[in-house]
Amino acid sequence: MGKYEDDIIVHIKDNDLEYIQFKILNEYNVKNCITLKHGGVSKGEYESLNFRTLGKDKIENVLENLNRVKKSVGFSNVYKGTQAHTDRVIILDKSNKNEYSFEKQNKEEVDGYITNTKNIATLITTADCNPIIIYDPKNNVVANVHAGWKGVINKIYINAINLMKEEFNSNVKDLIVCIGPSIRKCCFTSQEESFKEKFTQVFNYEDEYLSYDKDNITFHIDLITILKHELKYVGVEDSNIYVADICTRCNTDDFYSYRKAVQQKQEDYATMATIVELN
Repeated sequence: MGKYEDDIIVHIKDNDLEYIQFKILNEYNVKNCITLKHGGVSKGEYESLNFRTLGKDKIENVLENLNRVKKSVGFSNVYKGTQAHTDRVIILDKSNKNEYSFEKQNKEEVDGYITNTKNIATLITTADCNPIIIYDPKNNVVANVHAGWKGVINKIYINAINLMKEEFNSNVKDLIVCIGPSIRKCCFTSQEESFKEKFTQVFNYEDEYLSYDKDNITFHIDLITILKHELKYVGVEDSNIYVADICTRCNTDDFYSYRKAVQQKQEDYATMATIVELN
């Protein structure tokens, strides 16, 4: 059993390469993985399985990292636009997929993808943000969503669900939602009242997701609590929400953390990949 394996996820080690998978998605034969930071070819602050193409890492390193994961998990072609903390979700199918081929580094700003087409592997990158996979087992439709704190506030995950309902007749009660490793309330802290208000102006149940340290100045925001509250509000069953119990900032030996990079004043930062594909 891998270090992070539990009732929700399995921790795979393929030589030096490591990633986690959601057991519930494996049961439905949905290819999925969220990478750890080991087993790639990137160097320095990107060491070693970096997927960020907007930084200073060599693109050939990122492509080799991707090839290693594709070979291990069995993914086909991989597609991605440019992440920009938007609330924009698009549908990928045979008519438009080639525009978003990972190798092309498409500059269009997209933070979520939906497909009901086999052999389309979508990829989002995270380094503290929430990777969210939404799967409709009845219609075999899957969404792959990047939700940092801005995406949580802007409810990109609800946009994805609404698009699945509109375009694929998904029933919210059937949806399975998997939330991967991300920064958790233990480490997501601030002392800026203006930052707190970004949340309290949108989510009026702050007693559930907001807590203070003994100094009554430093506060913690629980993004997972917000996500679960919002998902359940639109009809997702509590029993269909699966959360990987991993804080990226607490576990930087294995996961990249943007907050750590900022705190240590690094010039750049690396990211993990969440990849999902229908069989």
